[in-house]
Amino acid sequence: MASVIQSPAEHLLYAASNATEAVKNVAMEGALDSTTSVFAQPKFILIFLLVITVVAARVMGQKQKLPAGVKPLPRKGPGLPWAGRFWDVPGPGIEAAWHFGELHKKYGPIYEWQVMGTIHIWIETDKIAKDLFVTRQRNYCDRNELPAAIGVREGSEILPLMAYGEQFRRYKNFMHLIMRHANPRTFYGWPADENKRTLRRMLESPDHWSEHMLVHCARTIAGVAWADPRHGSKLLTIIPIILKAVSPAGPLINKLTFLSNLPESISPWKAQEQIRKKQMSDAFMEALQDAQQKSQEGRLEGSWSKLWLENEKGTEHLDFYEAAHAIGSSSFVAIATVGGPLHAFFTAMCHYPSWQAHVVEELDRVCGNNPPEMKDMPNLPRLRATVKEIVRWRQATPLGVPHVVMEDDVYEGYHIPKGAICHANHYLISREESTYPQGNEFKPQRFLDPKYPTYKEPLTEFPNLNGDRAFGYGNRSCPGVDLTQNELLTLIGSLIWAFEIKRCEGGNAPAVPWYETAPWVITMSKPFKCDIKVRSEAKRQYILNETPEGGNLIIDDEKQRTDKWQVVRPPGQDLFAWDGLTDQASGTWKNYPLGV
Repeated sequence: MASVIQSPAEHLLYAASNATEAVKNVAMEGALDSTTSVFAQPKFILIFLLVITVVAARVMGQKQKLPAGVKPLPRKGPGLPWAGRFWDVPGPGIEAAWHFGELHKKYGPIYEWQVMGTIHIWIETDKIAKDLFVTRQRNYCDRNELPAAIGVREGSEILPLMAYGEQFRRYKNFMHLIMRHANPRTFYGWPADENKRTLRRMLESPDHWSEHMLVHCARTIAGVAWADPRHGSKLLTIIPIILKAVSPAGPLINKLTFLSNLPESISPWKAQEQIRKKQMSDAFMEALQDAQQKSQEGRLEGSWSKLWLENEKGTEHLDFYEAAHAIGSSSFVAIATVGGPLHAFFTAMCHYPSWQAHVVEELDRVCGNNPPEMKDMPNLPRLRATVKEIVRWRQATPLGVPHVVMEDDVYEGYHIPKGAICHANHYLISREESTYPQGNEFKPQRFLDPKYPTYKEPLTEFPNLNGDRAFGYGNRSCPGVDLTQNELLTLIGSLIWAFEIKRCEGGNAPAVPWYETAPWVITMSKPFKCDIKVRSEAKRQYILNETPEGGNLIIDDEKQRTDKWQVVRPPGQDLFAWDGLTDQASGTWKNYPLGV
């Protein structure tokens, strides 16, 4: 990773040294608290020693035989036999990207690392990722088991984490079909309607901007999925649980994977997974049942559910349970992956105010007295460049989603074994100097100026998010590009049109974070205090007169609850932290690894 390049006009509030241990320790302590009683049992200690001894003996007695001319990948080591250096794994998503990214300097653009008997392969460049995940996609399209969410890979609940096979193909074909139907219809008008509500909430309580972004994402996708934004509370309830369960920074079993062999009677993780699975299934089934009832009454609005319930051609191959989970799992992914760029947008605007002024000029010239709509986008290249650069600059999934090798392979003379888990380091790929010069800088002009390698014409079409590597590679890429693009363009455009967003001023003003994110596998820039003011009295009047009130999915008191899905703000928590997914930034200057 190249050393950082600072803009002389806009000073960035960060330093360059490694200070990640504190974050790792906090994540580990949280995981340990829930499992200490299990590990203290003599029975557990005996099982642990027995498993390690038996497995190590088997591994030590085996020697890998490779064909002539084929060599093993460079390997990070040393470590314990079979177990590897399991204690040396950083939990937080972005810190893992920095950690494994730094090792490419020693081991090259592709190397392997073994932990708990599993080979992990780390990829530094877009070329290697495309060679394996696109050109050879049929061999690199499986998913790995998730110890704290056992059964998700083989189950039918979550499309992005599903094993490759017939069921995966049916689900993905279904998602492609409903996306193709919804996109030309601007997703049935739900994003545009929620943009107005979000502007109203932002005007009334700008300090709660992070909460407003989460509620916007939840309400929008719930409208698209089930024609009722109120179902967004179900998504806000279930997402923190599953996101933590599948993250290395989550339960300890995700690092000490052999604990998956513990019987259910002494495994707290298996018991918790049964609760999580039922809760998610209840949420998805209840939402589709509600849509079904409205359909029978003739009052169901445009939505993905309506397509399935009315037997749109191509949707009939999924039964009720499958349709509920195909729609539901695609919905919950949208909150985290759209919410991440929305949070990064506020960080970018505070660090780079001069670019915000360029977009304001474009919006005022093209849109005048109204916020932007999708029909305006051909004439808004600066806005489109802003969104594309946000997605590049602060990836929602800095280590991507793993691809599992289905059969032994050879790449550039190196052996890639069946069952290996491959990780494309999106943090590094998005900063390859040959494609993204000054990659640590937020520079939307890289898509608008012919001197940059990322420039494309015509500017009425480019830049856009189609084919963007942030959405993955090959047949495991995310099918929701059009929806993400619609949401980000129209909401970010509306926010810049209506408000000036800048860092707080004064000697006691908190520092604007440079790269502070939540520690989970889908990262989200931490919210922070900033100064948000409506740009003019005319825009204030537009919001008051043209946008509806209400729509917040988060209630302030348990006594206000009317159903089990409502999200209640914890007592004393003014700024909603979403169960640790959107904890506030530190507000102080932090140190980062060199080059971040």
